[in-house]
Amino acid sequence: MSKSLAALFVAFIFIVLTAPSAGAVPAEVNVRIEGKAETLFEGPVLTDGHNVKAISDDEAPGWGRRCNGLNNGASPTPGPTPTAAAVDATAILGEGFDGDWYGSESFDDYFITQWGPERQDVGEGDYWGVAVNNVFTSVGGCQYLLDVGDEVLWVYDAFDGRPQLVLYPGDYSGGSVELTAEATLGVPFEVSVVQWGHECCASAPPPSPTRSTIPFEGAEVGPVVSTVGGFERIDTASAETVETGADGTATITFDEPGWHRIKATKLSAGNETMIRSNRLDVCVPAAPAADCGAPPSDDLTRIPPPGDLEEEPEPEEAPGPQPGGGAGQSGAPPTTGPPPPTIAGPIRIALRDLDRSRIAMGIVGVSWRVQDAGAGISRWSVSSKRLGRKGSRFVTRATGKAKSSARVRLPGGARYVLRFTVTDVLGRSSNVNLGTVRVPD
Repeated sequence: MSKSLAALFVAFIFIVLTAPSAGAVPAEVNVRIEGKAETLFEGPVLTDGHNVKAISDDEAPGWGRRCNGLNNGASPTPGPTPTAAAVDATAILGEGFDGDWYGSESFDDYFITQWGPERQDVGEGDYWGVAVNNVFTSVGGCQYLLDVGDEVLWVYDAFDGRPQLVLYPGDYSGGSVELTAEATLGVPFEVSVVQWGHECCASAPPPSPTRSTIPFEGAEVGPVVSTVGGFERIDTASAETVETGADGTATITFDEPGWHRIKATKLSAGNETMIRSNRLDVCVPAAPAADCGAPPSDDLTRIPPPGDLEEEPEPEEAPGPQPGGGAGQSGAPPTTGPPPPTIAGPIRIALRDLDRSRIAMGIVGVSWRVQDAGAGISRWSVSSKRLGRKGSRFVTRATGKAKSSARVRLPGGARYVLRFTVTDVLGRSSNVNLGTVRVPD
């Protein structure tokens, strides 16, 4: 950033009266898409509620359909949703989705018919369904609002009554499903498999982190192997596959150091009779090492690539003060009733130069100083927009209330414009561009 531009940022941001932002704050959630015979995706994703567009939806506008929890009036505020999260997940793999759109007069949501290459089979009654924290949702995937850490599970043939298997390391003590565990070379490692579904929890099962404690006997816990397209399947024919006993536990002895990936399922006549479990990556260090190095990349939070939808038109701004009237009013002031409201003073913030010291890692630092809080700060956010790509949109990268700095992580190999937004307690927002940055590959 040039010195002149940096000096420009050390100036006051005067908030004007505008409509409150409708953007959704990103959240990290765990996404899993279990296809007919393979796992199509599994791992944490940083996602937000945003517009999506199905492959066959020729009637959708260029910017797609809304999918941020506001659908059908399900939530008063936007946020991440199961469908938008899974769209982001499949985009990471270079895959798409399909679905039938039902408008606001009936559903205001997509009925999902396909994730990646796997399409529903209407003749067999095999449809896609979605569960959050092991419980099937009662609303559509664009209506359900997710929280940080939620577990999103899309299942092929979801409504045939199959219970879901959940895989834990033997020392599991509660909380969210664990992505990784550690074992000792040549020493038996215990795993536990429980069932979650109509047989154990038909009467309103409690959501995570409260879990089913019904052990599942006969689960096959085996190594996970990669297939085409980045998908995965369980190699139940492997000599390393073990079967759980009556207490739902089994032990696996790893004779090779490194990372070992396992999942659980149940086969009958070659068909899976249960919804296969979550994945567990087990680190087996080689002595004298204390660990296995970095975990597999899909155990780390992934960010979806920029979308290719058109830019959605901005909502019209609320009118500002008009001559002869109060805030947001036109014409003469009313002749009866209370006087027009007084507009509180603006927030004044001094923005400092961007910190590019870690740009090689895709991290940019933003800092500021509040000089006058005006009516009071409700929230701030830093967002980015990829340059040079048609249809790119601003994506929120950091948000908060009380801090005076933020670190923004950006995908490599692109140039971005950064935007700082501050909102006061009256809901009035103002944006200022922070300049552009280029993140190397």
